[in-house]
Amino acid sequence: MKFARFALIAIAAACGWFGATMAHRTTTAPAGRKVLFFQSPMHPWVKSDKPGQCTVCGMDLVPVYEGGASFDNAASGLVMLPQGSPNVVGVQTVEVKKQPLVRTLRVAGMIGEDESRHGVISAPVEGRLDGLAMNHEGQQVTRRQPLATVFSRTLLAAAEEYKAALAQGEAAAEAAKRKLEQHGLVWEQIKTIPQRQPDDIYFGMLAPLTGTIVKSYVHEGQYVRKGERMFEIADFSRMWFMFAVPEQDLPLVKVGQLVNVTTPTLPGETMRGRIAGISPSINEMMRAADVRVVLDNPERKLKNKSFAQGTVELEAPEVAVIPRSAVLWPGSSPRVFVEKAEGTYEQRSVKLGRAEDSLWEVLDGLREGERVVVRGNMLIDSQAQLDAMAVQPAGETAPLSPQLVDLLRAAAALSAALAKDDLSSANAVVAKLPPPDAPVKTPAPVASADLATLRKSFLPWSQELAALAVKAGIPDVRVFRCSMTGQLWQGAPEAASWIQSGSEPRNPYFGAEMLECGTEVKR
Repeated sequence: MKFARFALIAIAAACGWFGATMAHRTTTAPAGRKVLFFQSPMHPWVKSDKPGQCTVCGMDLVPVYEGGASFDNAASGLVMLPQGSPNVVGVQTVEVKKQPLVRTLRVAGMIGEDESRHGVISAPVEGRLDGLAMNHEGQQVTRRQPLATVFSRTLLAAAEEYKAALAQGEAAAEAAKRKLEQHGLVWEQIKTIPQRQPDDIYFGMLAPLTGTIVKSYVHEGQYVRKGERMFEIADFSRMWFMFAVPEQDLPLVKVGQLVNVTTPTLPGETMRGRIAGISPSINEMMRAADVRVVLDNPERKLKNKSFAQGTVELEAPEVAVIPRSAVLWPGSSPRVFVEKAEGTYEQRSVKLGRAEDSLWEVLDGLREGERVVVRGNMLIDSQAQLDAMAVQPAGETAPLSPQLVDLLRAAAALSAALAKDDLSSANAVVAKLPPPDAPVKTPAPVASADLATLRKSFLPWSQELAALAVKAGIPDVRVFRCSMTGQLWQGAPEAASWIQSGSEPRNPYFGAEMLECGTEVKR
C-alpha cells in the first residue's frame, strides 16, 4: 500500500503543482462524521491523530473522515488550486457561447460533363458522306462549322424545286426554302442555290451545336439515313463535380454552398463552384446521397472523368459550443472542467451534439457564460483523481524516500509532455529535475532542441523508473509498454515501458504519431 499512495501523488504532482493544491482545504468537520486522523496533502504517509503541520514540507495536515473520504473536494466535487497556480501550469479557459457550428466536410468524387449540355448530331437528310471534316473524338466543333460533304438526291431535288419556286412568287419560294432548312441547309447556303452549276452535286453539312466530339459513329463514304446518329457532342466549358455525402451530414448541405475543388490533373490549382443539386434519394449501400457542383471551365483545363477532392464549409444555426480541447473522455462519458472562481474548478458531465473542425455542440450540462478549461484540463483531472483516492485508511506505514517521489513526479510530468509533443513543457520539466535517487542508476535526460533527441535520453531513464514500479507491484499506477520503439532510432529497444494514469495509453515515445500504441503491463 505504501507505493499505492506515492504513485498517485507522482502522477498528479507531475504537473508541478500537486503540493499546493490542498492549501485551501477546510478542517471543519461535516455534521455526523468522525475524524479518523489527520494527513499531509503533500506527503500522505505523514499522519497524526491531531491537527498540525507536515514534518516534511510544513503544510497543514487535513482531516480524513470516517468512510474513507475526505471533506472538501470529495464532498463538493471541486478541484482547488492555490492563488496563482493556474498561471503556473498554464490553465486557460473560454466562455460557453452561441455561434454558428462550422464544419469542413472533405469529399472525393469525379469530374464529369454537364449532362444538360450533352447533344447528338444526327443526319438531317439521307445521303452519302463523301468527305468528313470531323472524324475523331476530342475535336472541337463550333455551331455552323462544316462537318461533312454529302451527296443527297433528296437535297438535289429540293434545290431544283427552290429554283422553280423563285419564279412562281414569294409564297412558293418561302415554302421551298423551309423544305431546304428541314434538310439541314442554312440561309447562307440556300441563297447560293440559283448560282450553283449543274455538275455541283454536293452540299456541305454544318454543325448545329458547339462542343467537343466525344463519340463518332460515321466514316467517310458511308451512306446515312435521315435521323441517323453521326456524332455525340459534349460542352466542356462547364463541368460537374459529383460526390456523395453521408446521410448524417445531409441536413447541413444546401444548394448554393461554395465548394473548393482540387484534382491531380491540375496540381496546385483550386476551382470553386456552388452546389447545384442534391439527390432526393439515399444510396442504400453507401447510406449517402449524390451531390452536384457546377464548375466553370472556359479554358477546358478540367478533364472529363478525372478524380477530384473537395471541401465543403457546412454551417449550422447558432448553438452553444465549446472547443474540442475542453472535452475529456474517460470511457464513453464526456466531461469538462468549469471554472467556478480563480483556482477552483468543477468537474461536470456534458451531453454533446454535432462536432465540427474545432468545436462541439453542447446539448446539456453547461450554460452560456460559464467558462470551461481548454488548456491544463488533463492536469486538473489528475488532481481530481488524486482528491478522490489520496485518502487512505489509518494504519502503520513506512516513510518513502522523498527523492524517489520527486523522481516519479518528474517522470510522469515529462511523459505527459512528450505524449503531447510539447517540447517547451518537456524541457521545462527537465530543467527542474531533482537529484537522482539511489535506486535509479540511469542518467537523467537533458534538455534538447528537438523531441527526437529528448526522447532518446528520456527512454532509458523512464524504463528504469517503470521497472521499479512493476517490481514493487504498485496497484494504483498503470504501466504501459510499447512494442514499436525499435523504429525510433537505430539501436533503440524493441519495446519500452512508461508510467501513466488512466486506462488509455498515452505514448510518450511517439506522441501524436502513435499516441495509443501500447498495452498495459499486467503485474
